Amino acid sequence: MAVGDSPTGPFKEALPGKPLVTDAMTTDSSRANSDIDPTVLIDDDGTPWLAWGNGDCYRVKLKKNMVETDGPITKVPFRNYSEGPWLFKRGNLYYNIYAVNAPGVQAEQMGYSKAEKITGPWTYRGLLTGSAKHGFTIHTAVIEFKKQWYFFYHDGSNTLNCEPGGDTRHMVCVEYLYFNPDGTIKSIKLTPEGISIPPKF
Repeated sequence: MAVGDSPTGPFKEALPGKPLVTDAMTTDSSRANSDIDPTVLIDDDGTPWLAWGNGDCYRVKLKKNMVETDGPITKVPFRNYSEGPWLFKRGNLYYNIYAVNAPGVQAEQMGYSKAEKITGPWTYRGLLTGSAKHGFTIHTAVIEFKKQWYFFYHDGSNTLNCEPGGDTRHMVCVEYLYFNPDGTIKSIKLTPEGISIPPKF
């Protein structure tokens, strides 16, 4: 865990010699490289939560200083979970959008689960997207800005010598994200054009 006084750095190790999470803390994972892809949600009461994982998703509460855990690590059994979780909250509902291993499809797609509490129970709500245009992986970030929700992701469209990058040269992409009245998320079509200003309804 690194900290800095500016988003552009410089950064330094928050607690030298004391990593936030180590492999010894997640020995029950189905994959050896389980401790990747962290996401942090700061709840309405100010409590920070960390989620991460490859093959299995883990969750732990953080202390207010954001650089120490505050309680036990929990494995969360998200359906079809692969990697790249993104936690966020809208109203009274919690969401985790993540890369899924969809049956019959080799490349990752994006799916999501939602819950009424950060500690669950979580309900799988299905796929949001297909696979990225180029590359195996597809990870996301979701934000709200001026009452509009946005879905960021990456594909491998960055080219070198006229060849797409696949999983080695990611390009950041963005689409609008919309919700149904019941809090579920509408499926997202990944387009070469991305968003337009203003959004189309």
